Amino acid sequence: MIVSGDSMSLHQRLKQLRKQHGYSQEEIAQRFNYKSFTTVQKWEDGTSTPPAGVLSGLAELYKISVDELLRSKKSFVRVPVIGVVRGGSPIDAFEQIISEYDVELSDRPEDYFYLRVVGDSMINARIHEGDDVFVHKQSTVNSGDIAVVLIEDEATLKRVFLRGEKLILQPENQQYQPMEFSAKQIEEKRISIIGKVLHNRIQF
Repeated sequence: MIVSGDSMSLHQRLKQLRKQHGYSQEEIAQRFNYKSFTTVQKWEDGTSTPPAGVLSGLAELYKISVDELLRSKKSFVRVPVIGVVRGGSPIDAFEQIISEYDVELSDRPEDYFYLRVVGDSMINARIHEGDDVFVHKQSTVNSGDIAVVLIEDEATLKRVFLRGEKLILQPENQQYQPMEFSAKQIEEKRISIIGKVLHNRIQF
């Protein structure tokens, strides 16, 4: 289960930035040629939104980009370790919640999870047995990315290479051989990408 912390909406951010920079609602209204501070008040209580030109002006006033103004404040969310993945041969994944971490995110927390690594096939990528890998849910990755791949309902952690219609799952340990699959085998074995590994938490 992912438990989200408090995020900051646009109207909350507008109020925070105004106060940080020492402006009153009346001063903001005058600066943007509004007759009454109630317009600014509505922006800050969420009943209306500034037009695009005003948003651009507010961003300039507060010395930030429009994207930064519109972006919600990052918040800490609880992201679970939902099972184990083998850095070696495939192993059943997503068995149970093993642990949880507080992670700072600005986008959808439900699109992230951790898996605990079993095996040593990824040690040259500094991913060791017992580490927890942080995964973003996505069905495609770039060639060369490290990903969690599902093979007939079992998960494995490998570096993914796409060569024509062939899929190659490459370990990062010379003691292991790469797994290669043709387009037909990909379909027969129901191979799919679960997500891309963003980083790992080293366990001591």
